[in-house]
Amino acid sequence: MITKLGAAAAAPPVFDDRFCPRSLAASLVLILASVLTACTSAPRQENEIIERHVRYLCDNKEGVELRFFPQQGVAVLVRHGRTIELQQQRAASGFVYSNSPTTVRGKGDEITLEIGRMVPLKCKAV
Repeated sequence: MITKLGAAAAAPPVFDDRFCPRSLAASLVLILASVLTACTSAPRQENEIIERHVRYLCDNKEGVELRFFPQQGVAVLVRHGRTIELQQQRAASGFVYSNSPTTVRGKGDEITLEIGRMVPLKCKAV
C-alpha cells in the first residue's frame, strides 16, 4: 500500500474589505508630515544674504541699530542716521565688532558702544 505524504495545502490569505479609519488616518499623517518637511527644509542658496537687525536703547536715551551680516563677518552700526561698518573680531564670550575708533561689544541683549574717547554707552535691545 502506497501512502501519499504531503503537507496540507495552505489556506489563501484572508483580506478584510472593511474600512479601517486608523490606518487611513496614519497614512494621512505620514503624507502631511512629509509634505511639510519638504516645504520647510528647502536648502538655502549659497549667495543668499542673511542679516539680522537689532534696535537698542542706550542709558543716555539714544537709540541705535545694529545690522548683523554673519556670513560676511560684518555689522553695521546706525547712529544719528549715519552708518558705520564694523568688522567682526575674536571674542572670548559674546561678540565684538570694531573698526578701531568704534567698537561694539555685546552679550545676550546688551551691548557696550565705545566711540573714540567718549565714555562707553551701555545699551539694551528693545
